[in-house]
Amino acid sequence: MKIIFSERAYAGILSETCEKIKTETGGLFLGKTDGSDWYVVEAIDPGPKSIFQVAYFEYDQAYTQHLINKIAHLYEEPLELIGLWHRHPGSFDIFSSTDDGTNAKYAAMRKEGAISCLVNVDPDFRLTCYHVGRPCRYSEIEYEVGDYLIPDELLALRKPEKFNEIMQRVMGRTPVPEEAAKASADMDFRTFLDKALPKLDEYTGVIPETKADADFAADRIIDEIVEDVGFLSDELGVKLFITRKGAYVCLSDSADSDAEVTLWFKYMDETDSLIFALDDKCYVYKADCFKNAWEAAKAEKTETDDVKEETQGKEEKASKKPDVPMYASLMDRIKKAVAPVKKGDKK
Repeated sequence: MKIIFSERAYAGILSETCEKIKTETGGLFLGKTDGSDWYVVEAIDPGPKSIFQVAYFEYDQAYTQHLINKIAHLYEEPLELIGLWHRHPGSFDIFSSTDDGTNAKYAAMRKEGAISCLVNVDPDFRLTCYHVGRPCRYSEIEYEVGDYLIPDELLALRKPEKFNEIMQRVMGRTPVPEEAAKASADMDFRTFLDKALPKLDEYTGVIPETKADADFAADRIIDEIVEDVGFLSDELGVKLFITRKGAYVCLSDSADSDAEVTLWFKYMDETDSLIFALDDKCYVYKADCFKNAWEAAKAEKTETDDVKEETQGKEEKASKKPDVPMYASLMDRIKKAVAPVKKGDKK
């Protein structure tokens, strides 16, 4: 197991350490994990409202969450939050009990755990890297630096055409691709939801007031749902329109106020999560959950169809009449059994 830093990400760690050379500081890692390799493509700074002290450091959570969403979607393959780093004073290169709690929280976000790194300047820059397994198990791992060590597809930025597609989609102007329209001629938003919603988790908790700025909340929602909107419109041919109502974002099947289906999305800043309402129910929303729910529904249908086909095949086989009537077959056996034995034959 090892960590591979892009040159930009490694430079980001060095730059932040230099800027806050007299205090603790840190940052977050955006990238991907592939088996035993952890690719760190971006290392974002902790934010202007972070707490920087000689022996204490705390992230500016609102800033980092905003930056994560912005930077992650600059890439053709959206980056994920995979870990963090921070500096310790002197040569202290083990985690404190406070660090343990933070690392455990990040490790719990992914089944693969997370990576966490410590920086020391004693007197030269030194980086110690760990894999954090769940709940909080540390394994020191090596690291390398170099863009040439990272798959090209992870470093590829989105093309201008892709951003234009997203802009048009958010504005409700994206035409349904011809192939998708042909493949899903009968697919409408309600039909999709009837299949997908049973695969999603209902939200039954208290719905708090959003304290975040309305613009921030709406941007956060759009950043999170735009990939699913693309999947629905581009791959399934579902006609969709996105509109904003203050801090809420609506996803509907018509630009008119009398749309038949409208999902109301709300950002909950206390938990940095999304929910959406349809009719009289609320559901938990996570990135790509519409696509994942659709794939799960398709897989379940395929399995059900296979079982039906197998059962039907067995029933048909059991009910199928033999080519030779049963009584004829029985008579043949009787005749053979009682036939006279010819001379020279043995019984």
